Amino acid sequence: MKPVINKRKCPAQGNICKVIPICPNHAISYVRDEKEKMGSRIEIDEALCIECGLCAEECCGHAIDLTD
Repeated sequence: MKPVINKRKCPAQGNICKVIPICPNHAISYVRDEKEKMGSRIEIDEALCIECGLCAEECCGHAIDLTD
């Protein structure tokens, strides 16, 4: 199942995001983007994602859902 970030729930703070360092394949990153409401976003690289589900389990804001 693919992880999808719910931007309404995600604070997009790279320094507090638990899922960035926990991803075994380094598929999750912090990206500065002035177009985003918070000035940044957390991004999942689908090419690197192995769909293990750790990010959804560990997200402290419950901002990651697993979808088909």
